[in-house]
Amino acid sequence: MAGGGIGGAAAALALARAGFAVRLFEARPDPAEAGAGLQIAANGVKALRWLGLEDAVAPFATRPERLELRLPGSGRTVSRVALGAAHAGRYGAPYFHLHRADLHRALFEAARSHPAVSIELGRRVTRAVQTAGEVSIELDNGDTAEGRALIGADGVRSGLREGVAGIDAPVFTGMTAWRAVVPATDADLARPPVATVWMGRGRHLVTYPLATRREINLIGVVEEKPATDESWLAAGAPADMAADFGGWHAETDALLQRVTAPWRWPLYERHPLSVWSAGRVALLGDACHAMPPFLAQGACMALEDAVVLARRMAARPGDVAHALRDYSEARRERTMKVQRASWANAWRFHLAHPVLRTCVYGGLAAISALVPSGPGRMYDWLYRYDPATA
Repeated sequence: MAGGGIGGAAAALALARAGFAVRLFEARPDPAEAGAGLQIAANGVKALRWLGLEDAVAPFATRPERLELRLPGSGRTVSRVALGAAHAGRYGAPYFHLHRADLHRALFEAARSHPAVSIELGRRVTRAVQTAGEVSIELDNGDTAEGRALIGADGVRSGLREGVAGIDAPVFTGMTAWRAVVPATDADLARPPVATVWMGRGRHLVTYPLATRREINLIGVVEEKPATDESWLAAGAPADMAADFGGWHAETDALLQRVTAPWRWPLYERHPLSVWSAGRVALLGDACHAMPPFLAQGACMALEDAVVLARRMAARPGDVAHALRDYSEARRERTMKVQRASWANAWRFHLAHPVLRTCVYGGLAAISALVPSGPGRMYDWLYRYDPATA
């Protein structure tokens, strides 16, 4: 296994639970995750359930009551999507908000404590060579290792991707994302937990509480920004983030005033892969389907990948190449659909033309008023999925 992030740790644990011995190589000497909050919908929680970690993660999670789409300036709520008990009842699992460091720690520690998993830190996989019976890897210090299969969970800048799917340079989307967490006040935490999408012209801002940490998570995306290096942990200036979203509403201004150390993340797009595996090597998570942040499904897709991979490997323990091919075929169309749905949300959130804003947001408001459950049903296909049975 190359990579020990959320996807790699989940896959190592899943494969171990399916009966395989796993050797995980992580390039970072300290694998602790930084970053900010993330959302795990029912489909992702069902993956955690299969991994035996739902109960371990739940104490760190906030369970939002609803999602609201609101307009800057007036603050008017255009649409509401029920979460909480409604989401759990409809899809068979809760909806979580939590810090990505809390999720990663639960996954990584569970993998590290499993007797079938060996983890080696500060070791980057640089090269893979296959033979008829095994795959051998070379590490950045010149050491080598061998195994029956290699899973590349080495992130959006995967070093193994080219050997599986060929050269695919990322393309800048013209958008830059901001991430920040700020202290929550007692008044913030006294209100029901709600995720809010503030939809501006050519930009949007998402806010939601991370109650167990007494923090509020913010993520905003702005169009028409210059291309910068592809990194989601580049330090940004609070004043620049405030300039992009300031003056929208008293609620958002109050949060922006608390921002002290935001991260700036230029969004690069990679076309969906038609090939995820080559012989005994397969890709997983961001290495093969980096998700834009408009549907909050990046972590969920990696968790789903891990469970489906383990189940397909267990179904064909003596035929690695076919098992990895089965895994990729089971996951490819779904992840492509999620990517397309995510970009569709970007269009909805960033409408600039006044006529389009009136028509689209007026339509959403009408649907919410006439059929309150209507806005949420458009994602039934997403949240009803269960990787334990897919």
